[in-house]
Amino acid sequence: MKRALEILIVICAVGLICLPAHADTTYSISPASISASPGDVGDSFDVILTNSGPGSISVAGFSFGVSVNDTDITLTGADFSTVAYPYIFAGDSFDEINGFMLDSPTDPVITSSQELTASDVANDGAGFVIGSGDSADLGQVLFSVANPATAGLFTVSFTGGTDPVTSATNPLLNLNNLTDPSGDTINLDSFTEGTITIGSPVPEPPSFLLALSGMAVAMIAAFTRKRLGHAI
Repeated sequence: MKRALEILIVICAVGLICLPAHADTTYSISPASISASPGDVGDSFDVILTNSGPGSISVAGFSFGVSVNDTDITLTGADFSTVAYPYIFAGDSFDEINGFMLDSPTDPVITSSQELTASDVANDGAGFVIGSGDSADLGQVLFSVANPATAGLFTVSFTGGTDPVTSATNPLLNLNNLTDPSGDTINLDSFTEGTITIGSPVPEPPSFLLALSGMAVAMIAAFTRKRLGHAI
């Protein structure tokens, strides 16, 4: 009995040693706070993958879904021109090599211009290794702001996970995922939202000020001509 228990303890110990280290993965928006103005075109933010677990992960494919809670903001696309970090599959992107878009504007799950999905895989099928404490950039999301637009602070969220208010499962949950070179799923542990702050539009000068400005220019021009005439 004692011998059997010793063997069991050894087996369990070996099993624990052989278990892969658990990764702690997060999708986040960068920068966390984005400033925009009415009428802006081509503003952007990045989607970042961070591995804060004790072991490394090898990512061969990803997808993400983001949304904004303001109809004055339109998500217009996603590309490889990342700012925060180099693009995760730079030089080995299936989409980029084959001339495809990173985002999916015709995704049947998308129901408004305030939602966007994007995905890509490593062209050679090998994984991009992200070490413990490291991050990689999954793409730059572009957006525009209507003019006029309501000023305020608006949330950029991931369309995965559960609603923090209702605890209901988001129907777009499967749009956020990671896979390794074997095609197996890498767990996504958390999502960090961002915000877009739309400032108040710069007020146009009143019409009477424009009129006074025009009169001042005309008077200066007339005075200049008069002085030139006397000089001659």
